[in-house]
Amino acid sequence: MSNNFWEDELEKKSEEDIEKELEKIDNNAREIRDEPGNTVEPNQITIGGLGGIWVFTIIWCAASLFTTIIMVSDIAADLGTGDWEPVDGIVTNSYVSSSSDSEGGTTYCLHVSYEYVVDGISYDGNRVSYSSENSCNSWSQNADDDYPEGEEITVYYDPSNPSESVLEPGLSGVDCFTCCFFIFPLVGLFLLYASIKSTIGRFSNVR
Repeated sequence: MSNNFWEDELEKKSEEDIEKELEKIDNNAREIRDEPGNTVEPNQITIGGLGGIWVFTIIWCAASLFTTIIMVSDIAADLGTGDWEPVDGIVTNSYVSSSSDSEGGTTYCLHVSYEYVVDGISYDGNRVSYSSENSCNSWSQNADDDYPEGEEITVYYDPSNPSESVLEPGLSGVDCFTCCFFIFPLVGLFLLYASIKSTIGRFSNVR
């Protein structure tokens, strides 16, 4: 599953969506509190409101955890290419594909194909780096300008498996935009802390 998939999924939970979700939970809590005969204290969260908070927190943390695992795996793979061997190669094809989302935005994805020869054997490659392999964004419509067809390039291949190659090895191959996703697990940790604190506060007031 690509980083771009999770980028689209997480973007659906915009700040406005989160505010609406929390507002809905707060409204439900007020309705329950205001029912006749309800003795819940004004500053005490209801069981229903607490359940809603936990559901939202679990969904957010699960999606963030899965995305973080993918990101860390790709970044580790990129760092592992730092000692790969360089060899001359040539770009055989490069282009940028685009797709539109439901909000009218456009996402661009770079595709590069190249050839290189190791010990007299010709190989084909199509990976710029691991973390950028499936990473698309809204500003790379001209990314293929860096890899024009017919351009002579340096390819880095795995000495133990020459069919594995990248164009940007080591730290230079890490997609900086991918690192921005680390904000989501941080938000997840905050939500988890808030949920635990609310739960402790709710049941510590039960008499």
